[in-house]
This record gives sequence, C-alpha cells and structure tokens, in this order.
Amino acid sequence: MKLNTIWLAGLMIAGQISFACADPSGNYDIAGTNPDGNTYEATVLVAKIGDTFSLTYTLDDGTKLQGTAIGDDTVLAIGYIQEDTSGVGLMFSEDGKWHGVWSYLGSKTMGMETWTPQ
Repeated sequence: MKLNTIWLAGLMIAGQISFACADPSGNYDIAGTNPDGNTYEATVLVAKIGDTFSLTYTLDDGTKLQGTAIGDDTVLAIGYIQEDTSGVGLMFSEDGKWHGVWSYLGSKTMGMETWTPQ
C-alpha cells in the first residue's frame, strides 16, 4: 500500500494525474489578527491562473500584496511577498468562509484570518 501511495503522489507532482477541483476564485473581505494581537481589515481577490491561484491582497491603507496559492475549494496553501519579507498561509473553507493562519518566513508566531465572500 505504501508503494502505491508514493507512486500516486509522484504522478500527481509530475502532473500526470489531474483532478477536477472546484474553483475558490472570487473577492473576499478579510478580518485578521496580527501575531502581536492587533486586528486589521483587508480584501483579497483570488483568481485561477492555470493550475494555481493568483492572490491580490489590498490592505486597509491601500497597499497591495501579491501571492500564489495551490489547492481547491476546501484548502489553499499560500506563499506571498510583503515588501522585503515573504510568508506562507494555510486557509480552510468552512461554513461558506475561509479560516486560516499565516506567518512570515522565519517567524515564531502566527496571525489568523477569516475571509468572507463579498
């Protein structure tokens, strides 16, 4: 069984098997908490680009951040850049919203976000 699982995972990574995944594309309002406990609001546009998703965050001060995600309509693994720092995020869909955590690379703390469809 282990060999079959490894073989299947290898084919998926190599792009030999594709699954039809629902598309989480859309505009979302973000309510978040920074690692220091301060709260913030923002928006994010999620757009399907080939096998991945492009994310454009707009912070409440108008700053725009770019990210890329892989996943489907239940989970998104995200990488993003903010000024001179990059980070990662993991979002899960539940009850019509997205809930998750994020962190800057090298950080020992995490922030949290909830995305609500606009």
